[in-house]
Amino acid sequence: MPSQMSAAPDPSCDVAIIGGGGMGSATAYFLSLLADRPFNITVFEPDPTYARASTALAAGGIRQQFSTPENILMSQFGYQFFEALGDTLAIDGERPDIGLTSRPYLRLAPEHGKGALRRHCDLQHSLGAGSTWLEPPELADRFPWMSIDGVSAAILGGWGEGMFDPYSLLQALRRKSQALGVTYRQTAAAALELTADGRVAAVRGADGSTVACGLVVNAAGPRAASVAAMAGIDLRVVALKGQSYAFRAEYPIADCPVILDQVQGLQLKPEGAMYVCAAPSSAPAAPADPEDFDVDLASFETDVWPLLVARVPQFATLKLMRGWAGHVEHHRLDGNPVIGPHPDHPNFYLLNGFSGHGAQHVPAAGRAMAELILYGEYRTLDLSRFGYERVIKNEPVPEGV
Repeated sequence: MPSQMSAAPDPSCDVAIIGGGGMGSATAYFLSLLADRPFNITVFEPDPTYARASTALAAGGIRQQFSTPENILMSQFGYQFFEALGDTLAIDGERPDIGLTSRPYLRLAPEHGKGALRRHCDLQHSLGAGSTWLEPPELADRFPWMSIDGVSAAILGGWGEGMFDPYSLLQALRRKSQALGVTYRQTAAAALELTADGRVAAVRGADGSTVACGLVVNAAGPRAASVAAMAGIDLRVVALKGQSYAFRAEYPIADCPVILDQVQGLQLKPEGAMYVCAAPSSAPAAPADPEDFDVDLASFETDVWPLLVARVPQFATLKLMRGWAGHVEHHRLDGNPVIGPHPDHPNFYLLNGFSGHGAQHVPAAGRAMAELILYGEYRTLDLSRFGYERVIKNEPVPEGV
């Protein structure tokens, strides 16, 4: 339940951001960059190592193969930001490096998904993406090492797709934000203090501190619903657990793209001398405890490896190196984020529910949130369709990829 306002909390800030991962740190950075006056920003983040942060554990891919125009445009903004990041986020001449490499995504569709794939490809073309349509014979000719069983068509990406290191991105944004004057408090948010008209007056930390604030941004990732509940909001964002595995192949593939196999539900990407694959998720996936990081290594052999071999026969001989678990903040309404203020709590802003494509959209989302706070409107990308109003009206803006 929301806490009622207590007397004279101290210290105070203009903006309190709950969650110092990718979204929270990007918001802090862009607020500091764009504000026309000194802006006092406090970020509540209990773990400065980010050992279990969703951004740090993300796959680290960026693609333009989406079915929602906003997501395509956010990826384009993100890739351009990543290209210039060494200069943009440099501190005293020290340039961060997130290991950005260009690599196309390859999305494989079953027969029942071919029509949707065609529509998505046309949309991507209309927005400047370099997507290439491939029929099965073209796919087999382009990637002779791949079995095309069950594949009716594919899209191969072009410019603006690739891989990066999300952990390095996160640390670069945090360090730059701190250099611009942002305060990071090493504690979680434990409660919100509300005024009688529903505004957030202060954030209470788990360490016993209380920080008065002008507004709050919920950037708590898989824990977003619990933070929203502090304001009495039932946010339909749940944590979904995902497992990833890294392996070495005896017969590696030289030209392997990042594969989104919608026939088998498999994701595969090359990473240095290894490959990383994500285990298929059950449908519908059950909400998970965001503190559950246990990994079922045995499921690689029983559930994942057979799918790998069915798609890439060369992977019949491989060595599993490690596995890990992470969480996606999934928005149950439509798989797209909720961005902006809550109508009943006008100074409580939501930046939640990116549903598995958050790391690549960190720059665009952080800038969008900063613009909304500073100007009351979007100026770079119009993300108004992601506002909370669609939740109230139950009008999904579905993402189909």
